[in-house]
Amino acid sequence: MVLVTGATGFVGRQVVRVLRAHGRPVRALVHTSVRASVLAQTGATSAPGSVLDLPSLRAAARGAEAVVHLVAIIRERPRRGLTFQAVNYQGTRNVVQAARESGVRRLVHMSALGAQDNLRYPYLRSKWQGERAVMEGGIPYTILRPSILFGEGDEFLNSLAAVARALPVVPVIGSGRTRFQPISVEDVAECVARALDSPALEGQIVEFGGPHHLTYDDLMDIVVRTLRVRRAKLHVPVGAMRPAIAVMSALLPRPPITGHELDMVAVDNVAELDSTRRHFDLEPRPVEGNIDYVRRLTLADSWKILLGRMSPHVRDH
Repeated sequence: MVLVTGATGFVGRQVVRVLRAHGRPVRALVHTSVRASVLAQTGATSAPGSVLDLPSLRAAARGAEAVVHLVAIIRERPRRGLTFQAVNYQGTRNVVQAARESGVRRLVHMSALGAQDNLRYPYLRSKWQGERAVMEGGIPYTILRPSILFGEGDEFLNSLAAVARALPVVPVIGSGRTRFQPISVEDVAECVARALDSPALEGQIVEFGGPHHLTYDDLMDIVVRTLRVRRAKLHVPVGAMRPAIAVMSALLPRPPITGHELDMVAVDNVAELDSTRRHFDLEPRPVEGNIDYVRRLTLADSWKILLGRMSPHVRDH
């Protein structure tokens, strides 16, 4: 049996679906019965719990042969105790401890491309710390570092679509030349399933992404073409965006971008182009032609996203 944390989120739902399609029994760690209901059709069982609650993890991990750990946050909510250190680092330590105590024989941990020990990037540093917890945990592991993910309910491309839908001129961060390697959530889920069964990937940190390196400009152009609209682009220096982002972060419940995210968007996020094929024997699908879901984003919802009243993202925690 495979225990999946974050099973009802953006990545988790796809991972559960793929694992079940591979014939693997799955137990999903869920916060509530309402969340568990989204997995009802997959045949997965569920266990109540949280990565912040070690006793619930011990109960959920009992009898598991493998664990897929997906829970992470990209934005902090300190009033609810959801900080990078609490969830991405300590939560991962809790998962590793529960898995080790239960005799789990394989752990696949979802990290992020760019994870590093750098205080300038608190999110990426917390992911790096989580990786260290996995590597020192005494369980055979594979750490996955995908580039940005796309798919229905994604954060990044839906946010770009909201800007392009709502504004006649779309702001582009900096030069627009920062490179990304978007990979579909469906392909990432397949990679997770294959990593569980791959002796060659045991003890490895695997960086991977989609079939193309695309700049921020490229991605905005693809989104605009998919929406079938005409939009001018305005390149805004990173420094000039900081005051506006600081104001939005202070006033809006869910600002479209935070200062930490601005720092990350300005840094290349790419792996080798053949990485997914080489590590997983999988040809990843491209962005263009596979993001028709952004057309379903209405003008009203686009403004809700920009004004911080709605998030496009299906969360993994």
